[in-house]
Amino acid sequence: MSRKLLVLLLDGASRAGLEAAVAEPDDEEASVYIVAPSHVGPLEWLATDEGRAHGEASARVLEAEWLLAGSTELGGEAGVSDPALAVADALKRFAADEIAVVGSGVVDPSLVSSLRSFALPITLHGVRVGPSGAGSRARGIVRALTSGRSSATPFAAFLAANLGLLALAVLGSLLVALIVWLVEVF
Repeated sequence: MSRKLLVLLLDGASRAGLEAAVAEPDDEEASVYIVAPSHVGPLEWLATDEGRAHGEASARVLEAEWLLAGSTELGGEAGVSDPALAVADALKRFAADEIAVVGSGVVDPSLVSSLRSFALPITLHGVRVGPSGAGSRARGIVRALTSGRSSATPFAAFLAANLGLLALAVLGSLLVALIVWLVEVF
């Protein structure tokens, strides 16, 4: 029986972490699929311009494939910005037996909780689960909003656009008031 491993490639993944994740117990054959979530900034998200971020994620996948070349059967893809949604999309194309999270630093507990919903064993390499708290829940909510998984996403986009327009209107009014004041003074 061959092992099917889905690697979630996060920031700061090292060669040692990748090799530890794909190490084959008992000389078992392994098939590895690597998914790297895109890193989309707030302005890119609002403009729905994810091309550059998708290209960078593709480059990270290719680098990981190159580092592991010859050691196992490999495949991979750049995923959407939400790591849990990227894993869900990858699982539609690759029937994994296990998920390995590779990176460095701290992983949000809500991400690990989302990954557990796939009912697959999860291993962490180079990362540790951070403390759960209000910040963790807030990051989970923001991740759901930005990925489009929340029913509140259209409302959040509408609200952000209107607040942006309000800020422009206030700045424009202040500029007009400043010009009128300067004309009256001189």
